[in-house]
Amino acid sequence: MTRKPGMVKERVSLYTQSPHSLVLILGIAGFISAADNWFVSPALPAIASDLGVSILSAGLVLTAYLLPYGCMQPVFGLISDHAGKARVLFWILIGFTVGSGACALTGSLQTLIFWRAFTGFFAAGIIAISLACLGDAIPLKERQHFVGIFMGIVFLGQGLSVGIGGLLTEFFSWRVPFMLFSGIAVCTLIFIHKIPQTRQTASVMTVHEELKIIYHNPLSWILFPLAGASGFFLIGMYSYLGSFLHQIVSLGYTQIGEIVMFFGFSALIGGTQAGKMSRKIGSRWMIVYGGLLASGSLLLFALLPGWQTGLLVSVGLGLGYICIQSTIATLVFEISPRSKGLPSALVGLGLFGGAGIGTACMGTLIGFFGYCESAIVYTAGIFGIILFTLSVPDLNPSKIIGPEDDRY
Repeated sequence: MTRKPGMVKERVSLYTQSPHSLVLILGIAGFISAADNWFVSPALPAIASDLGVSILSAGLVLTAYLLPYGCMQPVFGLISDHAGKARVLFWILIGFTVGSGACALTGSLQTLIFWRAFTGFFAAGIIAISLACLGDAIPLKERQHFVGIFMGIVFLGQGLSVGIGGLLTEFFSWRVPFMLFSGIAVCTLIFIHKIPQTRQTASVMTVHEELKIIYHNPLSWILFPLAGASGFFLIGMYSYLGSFLHQIVSLGYTQIGEIVMFFGFSALIGGTQAGKMSRKIGSRWMIVYGGLLASGSLLLFALLPGWQTGLLVSVGLGLGYICIQSTIATLVFEISPRSKGLPSALVGLGLFGGAGIGTACMGTLIGFFGYCESAIVYTAGIFGIILFTLSVPDLNPSKIIGPEDDRY
């Protein structure tokens, strides 16, 4: 029998670990990826002071990481679908280790920007490939539960990093956290070896066939714009939350870290409940309620800046983000069930590419209008996510693209 283009072999199990052990191993990799990136937010004033530049100029360090992080995700997604996810994950962790270590040794903003871009280039596939591994290994009904746990672990890394990073920055140097995360990444390579080095045999589609399926799927035109918009507004705002608290509320680095890390804690708590909540209220309302939490808390912070409202917006952005992102990350597996690496990576492109552009735009808005006014603009943008979600069909894959016989 001749195999027609696009046909697939019978699905085989690629992973032998239980879902809990798999999500823990992958969560460690995502943990350090988030920790290395997001501690920079509260450390921006210290970086700017040490390198003799303005805080807005130092903000380019965030964009330098996020843009290649977003752009390279589809590339690593394609490679992982054909070369093996665990193998690709191992090599990008090596690049991540080198880049993060080099950031600790830089002496100028230009060099730091280069090494942050280098780190973002290699780190691009960590979360997307990890999510694709979960999509391969975990049945549909349980996916959002484990995706939520994974994303929660990722943002626990983010939460702890901004707290510990702020403390290390205040008492030692902003360079110390980079060295710490590079060392943890070396240890993480040992755990990655526990994932079987198997090739993806479930898909025999060409890249052109995969892209064609994704392009013609109506769900793509809903999820990818949502991912880009959530990265632009939620992460773009979060990137400057530390600077906002320093400049407007006059908090120190340790205080900033203590407040900003609640983003990660609330994301972890929300992530453990995301699957249960989604089954009760549906995917559409998960995104709507997440947008309401984020926009409501941000508006209050913009109107009444203080450490109390700063804590509230940190929690609100964390809960809102995990509601939106865990839903998108779970639904995207249904765009091309036979090949999950590329769709997951394209969501990452939208999310982190949007975050990089959103961070740059936030810096520009702050320069022209100030912190509070810029936060109000981003509040309106988050509310736009809510309106877009309410305007599209019910985010149930079977209602949008119809049932698929081979879906599980």
